[in-house]
Amino acid sequence: MVELNLTGFSNNTKSSSDTDIDVSFVMTVYNKEFYLPAVLKALLNQTGLKNPQYIFVDDLSRDRSVQIIEEMTKNVKNVIILKKNKNEGISISINKGISLAQGKWIRMLDSDDIFPLNSTQKMIELADKLQADMVYGTFTKTGKEPMDIAAEYMPNDFRYTFKPDALKAVLNGHFTRMGQLIKRSVLQEAGGADTRVFIQDESIPLRAARLAHGIIKMQANVVLVPRETNNLSKNTHQLDNDRFFAHYYFLKDYQNVLPRNILAILFSKALSDNWKFVKKNLSHPYFTTDFYLYILSKIFPLRPDFALLDKMAERFNSLTDVLRSKP
Repeated sequence: MVELNLTGFSNNTKSSSDTDIDVSFVMTVYNKEFYLPAVLKALLNQTGLKNPQYIFVDDLSRDRSVQIIEEMTKNVKNVIILKKNKNEGISISINKGISLAQGKWIRMLDSDDIFPLNSTQKMIELADKLQADMVYGTFTKTGKEPMDIAAEYMPNDFRYTFKPDALKAVLNGHFTRMGQLIKRSVLQEAGGADTRVFIQDESIPLRAARLAHGIIKMQANVVLVPRETNNLSKNTHQLDNDRFFAHYYFLKDYQNVLPRNILAILFSKALSDNWKFVKKNLSHPYFTTDFYLYILSKIFPLRPDFALLDKMAERFNSLTDVLRSKP
């Protein structure tokens, strides 16, 4: 048993120092007892790993989530279970897990993500072969019961692409944010997720890609999504809000170090995030400045207008049906 001096939550840790840890899995948990038996079955049976680490960060679940994790990892080494004393949000939770990771690689998952059994092995092999710091793939919504897909494998033959400029690839490509693999040193140096944004999906790839050497996209499903019951993806205001603020804060934080072309892309992304919200919520959206700027940014590379972005941020901050981080 390793004792950790961490404020704000308690922990249950089992560790082993027999060999170096090859990959650390970091899972955020909140009321997912329906999914966890299948998710953990797939996670704990990942193939080809020498000495994996498992970090679970519970955001004060009110169901049996923690008990299920404890029961299913009872005889597993390198397990850390963080039981927080207050609900703070996903980004804060995942950063607590990232800070404890010891593996060469970190692979993050939500507690309803099911990994094909050989997916982590394939991702690491490809990353080592091409010397890339980030790897991601595709996902599919299966509509099946969780346990029905807990023993699936991904195919051995699949296409992939390698891009040396990770940030440009994340900004220009269709980047899947689920089940990604990132080199630990890169992710920890990047500071993990932006805790000013509730959901981590947009901020983690942005912040990591700024420092990463190379990114690989695998044309294969590395995450299988089971039948969905209730999740944040159904709250479009939450998604629009978090996408906007991920780009907004990244622009503000790194405006003096990023090249002009990247700043223009980020500004266009923020305008697009804003337009998605406006289109769904204003009665005559196509007669707005929001639409004009969105179209203009698609045609011409625009210099970021931070006064304009601040006004958009005020509108998003006024939303009452959006969850916020609670540090």
